[in-house]
Amino acid sequence: MTKVRYILTTLFLCLAWCTHAQVSFTVQAPASVAMGEQFRVSFTLKDANGAEFKAPAMSDFEVLFGPATATSSFSSISNGKTTLSRSITYTYTLMPKSVGTFQIGPASIRANDRDYKTKQVSIKVLPADKKSSKNTKSSSSSSRVDAGSLFVRTIINKTKVYEQEAILVTYKLYTLHPNLQFEQVKFPEYEGFISQDVEDNAEKQYSLESYEGRNYQTAVLKQSLLFPQKSGKLTIPSGNFRVVVAVRREIDDIDDFFVLQPYENVRRTLTTNPVTIDVAPLPEPKPQGFDGAVGNYRISASFNDRQAKTNEALTLKLVINGSGNIKLMGDPKVRFPDSFEQYDSKAESSLRISTSGADGQRTIEYYVVPRQTGKFTIPAISIPYFDPVSRSYKTASTQDFTIQVAKGKGESATMSGSGSDAVKMLGQDIRYLKPLTSSSSPSSFAFSAAYWGIYLFLLLLALLLLFLYRRRMKMIADEAGMRWRKANKVAVKRLRRAAEYKQSGRGDLFYEEVLRAVWGYLGDKLGIAVSELNKNNIAERLAQAGHVPETLIEELMQLIETCEFARYAPESNEHAAMDSVYERVCSIIEQIDSTKTLKR
Repeated sequence: MTKVRYILTTLFLCLAWCTHAQVSFTVQAPASVAMGEQFRVSFTLKDANGAEFKAPAMSDFEVLFGPATATSSFSSISNGKTTLSRSITYTYTLMPKSVGTFQIGPASIRANDRDYKTKQVSIKVLPADKKSSKNTKSSSSSSRVDAGSLFVRTIINKTKVYEQEAILVTYKLYTLHPNLQFEQVKFPEYEGFISQDVEDNAEKQYSLESYEGRNYQTAVLKQSLLFPQKSGKLTIPSGNFRVVVAVRREIDDIDDFFVLQPYENVRRTLTTNPVTIDVAPLPEPKPQGFDGAVGNYRISASFNDRQAKTNEALTLKLVINGSGNIKLMGDPKVRFPDSFEQYDSKAESSLRISTSGADGQRTIEYYVVPRQTGKFTIPAISIPYFDPVSRSYKTASTQDFTIQVAKGKGESATMSGSGSDAVKMLGQDIRYLKPLTSSSSPSSFAFSAAYWGIYLFLLLLALLLLFLYRRRMKMIADEAGMRWRKANKVAVKRLRRAAEYKQSGRGDLFYEEVLRAVWGYLGDKLGIAVSELNKNNIAERLAQAGHVPETLIEELMQLIETCEFARYAPESNEHAAMDSVYERVCSIIEQIDSTKTLKR
């Protein structure tokens, strides 16, 4: 009975393995090696019995040994299900023949009546270390860790850029002592830049790299995109890193031979090299409507309904796709007809920050309510931007939109038609008036005191409306004045939205909205263009006015730096920190607004 049970169990497990196993054939090889070093290349077949293994040609390398064949198997139980896995590995030991980059083609094998192939791999062969093997061994076993064996570099992909053009900055560790840990990491703060960290979910791993004649184990610590906010020579300051390195003790005499700890910890503080970047101003003249967009963009727009009705909401969805400072650009202006009542727009950005730049899209929804019937044309929406590749201004535009507005439900809509239609409507209205009786004839009312009172009232009302209309037109023409008057309202709206993000625990959006509120408020109040909006200009303008305390300006600068850092910090979702920032920004705006500096 026991024997039968064993056979059935074995058959069941084999059936489970055959049913659920997924066959794979992969290759493992180092990305880089040094001349004179041996290395291994392994080809592994998982969850299948292989036959007819064919290794690729490896003529660029000397085959020291192989193939060595090894098999392994294991089982696991999860949620009551048993999973069996097995693998067979073919390993070659190689040595490079010359310096350069070489390819190892795919290997092939036959399994389960199918042919499987590995991917082609590339191996970079570096020159041998200039240090002799004897010196290298002595250095690695010494407790002394000098600057040449352990350091961090700041690497940038460009030294000359335009304003708002992205710069990739990389912080890379170079070491001859791979057994180390970081005690403290302090990346530099960027003055004159807005930074966005590169998304990297991969685990940090060492790779071999030749630098100034020596081969180091290197690891990328952090990568960021920097967008310069002003022209001139801007400097990325030094960063500081405190590390602990485990190095082997030297055994000099018989006493040291009995030391229980063969390694000792050596602490070092590493400082990166400062880097200067030459930022050129954007060329003049700038096109009309330019709002600081730099990169390469496409734009599209659509209405939710081309057959609109009066007194019913209509949504215009504008989508901007491309690469560049898309997250920093302003919302394009849309010229809706005067009879369209506009409401606050809503904008969202979806970006992917990578080593190739910031790519993604920005979606803006404009909400309007038409109040008149008729056929209306909305002019094309345009976004002028500067292309740093061609070093010229370009414009992304939509087509004109034609909207047919019909009469909707609810209140009567104002008619926009021909004169005869208006007369017809007037005639219909007159038919509903109650006829005059003999007791209310015009002769008893004309030129009476009531008549002249109403006449004077209507005349004054007409003059008042004319005055208000002209004042309104003048205010619209004065764009700077319009921005100044609406600054508080726009800031309050953005802070309310930031409060919503705070309540929902979305820290990145909260800090982004707070920054938009602060930048927008100060830019509108001080009359600073978006392309020139940066901390230095703000601080300079507030200081020149002489009515804003210096301590308040410093607090404002600290708040901006806090928000810029917190947008990408892991702890940015902490409610206590967001509450503190929200209270500070409200207090700072209130204090600045109460000074004589911003009175108009």
